[in-house]
Amino acid sequence: MLDQTRQRGALLEANRQWAQAGSVYRTALGNLGPGASLQDRFWLLTSLVEVSFEQHEYGQAFRWLQEAEKAVGELSPRTPERVRLLSAWGTLHLVEGNLTAAERDLSRAVAASESVAKLPDLAAALHNLAAVEMHMGRLDAAAIHEKKALALWLQQFGDRDRYVMKAWISLSSLQGLSGDWPAAERSLQNALAIIETPEALANYAVVLEKLKRHPEAKEIRRRIHLPMPSPSALADVKAMPSGTGRLRVQTQ
Repeated sequence: MLDQTRQRGALLEANRQWAQAGSVYRTALGNLGPGASLQDRFWLLTSLVEVSFEQHEYGQAFRWLQEAEKAVGELSPRTPERVRLLSAWGTLHLVEGNLTAAERDLSRAVAASESVAKLPDLAAALHNLAAVEMHMGRLDAAAIHEKKALALWLQQFGDRDRYVMKAWISLSSLQGLSGDWPAAERSLQNALAIIETPEALANYAVVLEKLKRHPEAKEIRRRIHLPMPSPSALADVKAMPSGTGRLRVQTQ
């Protein structure tokens, strides 16, 4: 029933046209009849949650999540929909800075995902749990979870997908925080081979500075109009998505 919506939405998301994708999903949601399946309604609502996250519209994401809660009704906690919803709430706690609640919900989502959820949902929960652990300073655990997320997304989508790109950028941040700048460079090169986003380029400029390759870093900063970094600067995908100070997260 929603095949055309899925295809069109996926194309718009791949091109980072979030507003247009949101419009497509809202139109499809409004056109759902009373006999529409719970799964169709829930998929549209969680797609709108993700679009809201990508646009940093967290208040709107909260409202879509409330609608998704109503849609799942009395479904068992051990269903893919409930697991995805738990992961999304954990992600919202993350961007709000409530790390304790984020870790609780995302850890539960990861544990449940391993038995009932689809691989992309497990990868998203692992990716966001790694973000929580990074902010808590638990870098070893964060690296393990980010590498698992990366492997799952590579398995599911191949090496040119935007989710794979996000995992490479996050992994580079962890490697930088651990002082492994050569590894951080390799991870960012993998991300940039997919698409040269301002986010990845900004991180790459910092890594090049740490590797004492100042002319290359200066050229990248000139291209994306970035100021020179302070001596302690470390680009972090979770703290600087696409040139903002917001958190980069993934919900599905």
